[in-house]
Amino acid sequence: MKIARLLPLLAALLLLSSFAAADEGEDDESDDDEGGDAGEGSGEVAAWMLGAGFIYVVVRQRLVRDRLFMAGLERKRYGALLKLALNGHMWLMVGATALAGYHGWLMAQSEGWLEGDSLSGLLALATMAYLSVTGILLWRRLPPDWVSRPLRKQARLAHVQRWVTVALLVTLALHLG
Repeated sequence: MKIARLLPLLAALLLLSSFAAADEGEDDESDDDEGGDAGEGSGEVAAWMLGAGFIYVVVRQRLVRDRLFMAGLERKRYGALLKLALNGHMWLMVGATALAGYHGWLMAQSEGWLEGDSLSGLLALATMAYLSVTGILLWRRLPPDWVSRPLRKQARLAHVQRWVTVALLVTLALHLG
């Protein structure tokens, strides 16, 4: 339960550290490094999208359905709001993963594949891709002949593990730090 309290703090620190990292070393950059600038910009947008999508995770863990119903929220309204929030979460997170992949590709083109902090970025991207794939398996509810019920159950268990989220936040903090 203590980890649930640390996740919002880690997410906030992650987002704030991107501002500090973005200000470092801008004076010694050359004007012909447009690929690196675009790569850094896409990485920053991906971090903001990740933070916005992460709000769903924090709010969903904090909401207790019974309390909401006691407060007068109707089940239909709750379901509609939950579906809307889940769709927003999915699009933001899949978009952040795609944009992070683009960021990694642009940065690798300008700096090299295993130069500087690219290894921590690749680990963060792998974690994001893992969470995205398991999330899509849960979200789409693919036909039973495509994905078996035990696989969907395993995907749910894999997707909601807090240690994976902590691993993502730690690798992103290392990448930005």
